[in-house]
Amino acid sequence: MLASLLVALPAEAQESGNTAEKVRIPFPRDDGTLTPYTFELGYPLMTLVYDTLLWRGPGGNEWLARQIRRSNAGRRVTIRLREGAEWHDGRPVTAEDVKFTFDYFRDNYHPRFTPQLEAVESTEVRGGQVEFNLRHPSPGFNTQPLSDVPILPRHLWEGVPEGQTPPGLPVGSGPYKLAKHDVGERYIFKADDDYFLGKPRVGTIEVPFIRDFDSTVRAFRSRDLDMIPATLPEATQDQLRGAAFETAFGRLYTGTVLMFNLRKPPFDDVRARQAVSKALDLRRVARNSLGRLDEFSFQADRGYVHPESGFAAEGALQSFEGERARSELAALGLPKIRVLAPGNDPVRREAGQQVVLALERAGQAAGLEELSPGRLAAAVGQDESSPTFEAAIWSTPPLASYSSDYLRVVFGSDEAQAPLNYSGYASPEFDDLAARAARETNPFDRSSLVRQELKRLTDDAPVVPLFYPKGAFVYRPSIYEGWVYVEGTGILDKRSFLPRSISAGGPGPGAARRGASVSSDGGIGAFGIIALGLLGAVLIVIALGVVGRLRGT
Repeated sequence: MLASLLVALPAEAQESGNTAEKVRIPFPRDDGTLTPYTFELGYPLMTLVYDTLLWRGPGGNEWLARQIRRSNAGRRVTIRLREGAEWHDGRPVTAEDVKFTFDYFRDNYHPRFTPQLEAVESTEVRGGQVEFNLRHPSPGFNTQPLSDVPILPRHLWEGVPEGQTPPGLPVGSGPYKLAKHDVGERYIFKADDDYFLGKPRVGTIEVPFIRDFDSTVRAFRSRDLDMIPATLPEATQDQLRGAAFETAFGRLYTGTVLMFNLRKPPFDDVRARQAVSKALDLRRVARNSLGRLDEFSFQADRGYVHPESGFAAEGALQSFEGERARSELAALGLPKIRVLAPGNDPVRREAGQQVVLALERAGQAAGLEELSPGRLAAAVGQDESSPTFEAAIWSTPPLASYSSDYLRVVFGSDEAQAPLNYSGYASPEFDDLAARAARETNPFDRSSLVRQELKRLTDDAPVVPLFYPKGAFVYRPSIYEGWVYVEGTGILDKRSFLPRSISAGGPGPGAARRGASVSSDGGIGAFGIIALGLLGAVLIVIALGVVGRLRGT
């Protein structure tokens, strides 16, 4: 499959015509100072400034880490750092910085990073190396946290009072420095020409804030933007015909689900959730919402994760049973079901309409209510308010398809370990399966446990997965064509700006051409955070699991 290949140009072609003085990329809003404790939507932007120990890719590519060793039956992970990595103020990145970072996130709760440290008993520095002592073997440790937690400079963060951040713009070790933050208007990133993995190929990345999707498309058409980090519906691509652009297609791990509120009637009753699930012809919902299905877009009948991730069920878990749904819904006598959907996202709005039509065909009264991103986020309790929704069209976080451990973040019963559990789902059986899967070192047995988790979620139906759309990202090749499509997340990835592979055999610079993609077991710099962020504005990105702003900017 094309989506599992790295399509790379010859070395001379990669460096000829694949550099740019400036690239302009829109973002839906001002996201503060982009430190790990102040970013809200922009994880990919934050990772331009901050590095992680690994970066998701085939086998788990080293980044700040040069070598990883496991011992003590998998309960000790020892990391040797690369030489030459420096903070933007010129100081070297050290093992002490890594230890400080993991201790800091352990002691200062962060809803994205702290839950990933559950297995870490202690972190030590020995002989210039970092040693993680784990409570139990953690097969997913490379994906989370080593590929996700941004490393902090100890000399700037140590002693900073809780609730605050170091003064000024962020200082990291990444390929770009945040050189300017015009509040409410734009970011300007400048390349670190002395970056330890090589001089970036783009000198300046300018990020204007454009909240409205239609305005973003107009700005691209008028040549005021050089790339749109949002997957575009086919209708929008048609609007751009005649413009000098190319489109990078591939798989996208940001899916769409129907989520229920299990805290109150009618969906505190599993029978009601199951009856609604049976009423949904997922192929029909997906086709009518997306326009068509092809090799990069899928109905989500194989569980909560992407059908072609390594953890998906081997066959369909959800099935359409129209007559049975009609009978069960009639017996339950449910009141009119109110389905919420984001009014500013045409794809998810149509998904909500398709759910309503399916319920009406099954004899169940239902209605669609379109809300602004902020109101929908409040209705599901994303802003920590009391959830008021019955059913809502929501998004799946890409990390759930990259790392099976992330299912606990969305569906676990422990509130501290499951910050994205907006449905209110609680199942001792699921918790037990998730805990066992997190410790299981045998790949076959671990996959079996994860598939049991997916079956448990299908039976209990806190959500009904609907579909996964095709990633379609437009860019202007006359300005820059060195984009790399990372499977599951798209082209906004710092590998798109770097001159070479980060490790032997890993994905290096390649052309993001039509149908081309780089296979990755975790990429976006962890999140297709922006993949649908503009299309659904703030709501969709928040729904992917990016943290709310925890500290003042």
